[in-house]
Amino acid sequence: MSATAKDVIYVLGGLAVVVFFIVRQRRSGRFRERSLLFPIALGIYGVVLLTDTSKHVSINVASVVLLILSGLASVGFGVIRGRTIELFARGGELWESASWMTIGAGWGGLLVTRIVLIGVATAIGAKLAASPTSIPIMLAITLGVQMLVERHRARAVGIPIGPSRRARLSARRRRI
Repeated sequence: MSATAKDVIYVLGGLAVVVFFIVRQRRSGRFRERSLLFPIALGIYGVVLLTDTSKHVSINVASVVLLILSGLASVGFGVIRGRTIELFARGGELWESASWMTIGAGWGGLLVTRIVLIGVATAIGAKLAASPTSIPIMLAITLGVQMLVERHRARAVGIPIGPSRRARLSARRRRI
């Protein structure tokens, strides 16, 4: 498979993850403390991809600086999304829904920032930072931060949090 085809797959895969989370977050639902397993796995995959890419392109100071800026942007927009998710009581339990601020500022801002940083990287020849192989690790960072911020806020609200998916499945198995 050519490098260009792989790049397209990384970009489309990243967009698919973002669209999945936007759709899921826009629907109101009971708040559940989500496992960090997906962001961790995505982060490991991202490190592997970026490491492999670094074997084929030169690593320069500009790439390192731009990747750090991209990571910081991922943290910042994860915090924004985690802070703008609406938490509310319904039926005695904590519920959540993404606001339009979550979608526009949180996801839209991240997308615009990443496009600008990749454009700058391309313009100055920072090939590692311009590579779409950095997408998985940046998504892992932003999703993990969002989950942690939202979890902290949910615990501070004082409204009962419903059982996790794992706890519900265990309870169901015990009843059978």
